Amino acid sequence: MQKLKKLFPLAGALFALAFVSCGSDSDSDSETATQQKTAGSISYATTSVEKTTADEAFTNALTKTGDGTVSYASSKTDVATVNATTGEVTIVGAGEATITATVADSESYTYAVKTASYTLTITQATYIGAKKPTEAKAVGDIVFTDGSATPYTADLTLTEEQKSKAVAVIFYAGSASDTLGAKTLGVGLKNATGGVNTLAWAENGVNGCGTDITAIQCTPIESESGGAATATFTGDLDGSNNWQALCDAVSDEETSGNYPAWEWVNAYATPTTANLTGNYASGWYLPTVAELSMLYRAKVTVNAALEKAGGMKIADAGYWSSSQYASSSYDAWHVWFSDGFLCNDNKTANYSVCTVRAF
Repeated sequence: MQKLKKLFPLAGALFALAFVSCGSDSDSDSETATQQKTAGSISYATTSVEKTTADEAFTNALTKTGDGTVSYASSKTDVATVNATTGEVTIVGAGEATITATVADSESYTYAVKTASYTLTITQATYIGAKKPTEAKAVGDIVFTDGSATPYTADLTLTEEQKSKAVAVIFYAGSASDTLGAKTLGVGLKNATGGVNTLAWAENGVNGCGTDITAIQCTPIESESGGAATATFTGDLDGSNNWQALCDAVSDEETSGNYPAWEWVNAYATPTTANLTGNYASGWYLPTVAELSMLYRAKVTVNAALEKAGGMKIADAGYWSSSQYASSSYDAWHVWFSDGFLCNDNKTANYSVCTVRAF
């Protein structure tokens, strides 16, 4: 009996030792697993961003160490929304919002600080005109250098500053079923017209004078007097690439003075004519006979708007188009704005010139 009593305490001690030893190994393994993770971090270099309601979507760069997955959220979605995966922010309205990035631990990284944020302040944009750049434009709208537009009305009054920043007047705003399809076109505030300001399509003897440039042929189904008001058209309806088509067909386009009407249009944005910079320094072109006909149909409204904007009215004169006449390599189409007469003439003849652009 004494012998058994002596054995039991020894067994208990061994059991306790084994228990302590097991517990110690478990803690050590856990500690080792934790120590194997690398410390990660996230932060925004810029913690305050200011935008206006006119600004495009943007992304404030997030610096991240490690491979933890990041998600994004906005505190006020009526001010700005944010793509939960990419962090791209879309401006909704004026106000202030907090954009927060939250990172989750991964198998390799742990993050002591799991969020980073920045304050986004949106102010209401001011426009030269009444319409924002993103709004659809209508015939008669006056477009300004910031892309905004104001509708033409009979009692419209523009300040001198607004006039100085006017770019064009919309003459065509069509849908897919309309003559020129779904697009918006405007005419420049200046044109070459009257006396010495009329220009030849091509000078006598140059390559393009007698070349049939089939890529720019546009043919009205109805022509002569009043045709511009009712005609439908076949062939090339969009003149935006017609100068390139002319250049592809000739070899003397770089010689100054060979193609006066085209050259005037190509130089339209320069300081000597319209003095335009930024988005509107390019994109102007000599319209097709179909596009000129759309301008003729809107002439009354367009001229009234041009006058309000301090621009030059479209005169009751013949205006060159960029359209090659299909029946004679020496002729091109022009439109008389006095009565809508659609007429072809020798490319060396002098007519007025206007320039148009897509908006």
